[in-house]
Amino acid sequence: MYVEQIKNVVWGMPTVFLILAFGIYFTFRSRWFPIVKIKEITQSTLGSLKSSGDKKDKNNVTPFMAVATAIGGTVGVGSIVGVGYGIATGGAGSIFWMWVSGFFGMMIKYAEVAIAIKYRKKTAKGYAGGAMYCLKDLGYKKLGVIFCLFCISASIGVGNLAQTNAVSVILDGIGIKPIIAAVLLSFFFALIIFGGQRKIAGISAVVVPLVSIVYLGCAVYIMILFLPEIPSVLGRIVTEAFGYKAAVGGFSGVLISRSIRVGFARGVFSNEAGMGSSPIAHAAAENATPHTQGMWGIVEIFIDTFIVSTLTGFILLCAGTNEVGELFHHCFGQFGRPMLALLLTIFAFASMISWCFYSEGCINFLTDKKFYLSLYRIIAIFAAFTGAMASVAIIWDIADILNGLMIFPNMFLLFIKRKEVFGK
Repeated sequence: MYVEQIKNVVWGMPTVFLILAFGIYFTFRSRWFPIVKIKEITQSTLGSLKSSGDKKDKNNVTPFMAVATAIGGTVGVGSIVGVGYGIATGGAGSIFWMWVSGFFGMMIKYAEVAIAIKYRKKTAKGYAGGAMYCLKDLGYKKLGVIFCLFCISASIGVGNLAQTNAVSVILDGIGIKPIIAAVLLSFFFALIIFGGQRKIAGISAVVVPLVSIVYLGCAVYIMILFLPEIPSVLGRIVTEAFGYKAAVGGFSGVLISRSIRVGFARGVFSNEAGMGSSPIAHAAAENATPHTQGMWGIVEIFIDTFIVSTLTGFILLCAGTNEVGELFHHCFGQFGRPMLALLLTIFAFASMISWCFYSEGCINFLTDKKFYLSLYRIIAIFAAFTGAMASVAIIWDIADILNGLMIFPNMFLLFIKRKEVFGK
């Protein structure tokens, strides 16, 4: 009960308006850059992969590896199970507000990535950056420390508890008990994270694109099956977004408020715009410029919110369910749940190791003692084990709280540096 109350305070309308205000400001200041410069964005990011030669350097984190790590932290459980949870608690209208959050979040992500690249530091381990380094340079070291502590805490909630919890529920549906899932997930997680940031980025660059394509193929197939339902689903999303629901026979302020809060919370949980987490991965990229890597941030949100999360929301609403596992079982028969379990497990690992990347960046900022890095890894492994056996509702509430807390120091930084985002 208290956890839910705290979440409602952290994710109250003031937080929603704060994110929206920053998103609108940067979008207008950029003269609607994500729309009017879509060709430039595509050519400079996805279009550059064919001719990219930096993938040959085995000692550096390349721009693509950085964005793959960031996408690994965004696309996944939050874009699949989280969307179903959002529909269950905020209704179909939460999808609309997730779109609003995603659209204006694109320029927030551009801004925070560009600032992170501009003020990053060269260390013995490579480039390091993020809100904490910028805040320190501005004389707000304590606030940078607070941001790091929030990020490390969020990695436990978002990156471990929520991820393994979602996978455990799916695995339970195919006969694998939570305790078995907890042991297996935490064991393989331990094998990966002790390899360090470079190994994490390398794994993400291979796994994330491949698994995303497989999941999207499944989602498109399901969409085709429910093609006649799409117009009515679109109608539900729009009408419920503004407080109308047939069950209450009119418009409700309570419904619209809940829909907005849940939509923004789910959107930020999934795409992380405004949290300042993924810029830590972007800042580690060699040969990256603020403008180009900022455009990768836009692509990151577009893929997560407008492709993966939107497709998930549509297929769930078309089928009339909030459970992705139930939907896959209906559409793919006996192979549906095992297939989804495999996809979600890989997505969860991608997200877990991405959040470890973020946390290790924060720990390296706080201290150079390797003991604390090892201690964090042990805690993260324990959290992965615990999450697989915890209550679903409280896990998502805790994750939302920890996400929300990261927003405030990061937004403070963006406010101070707002005029530098588009500077030459």
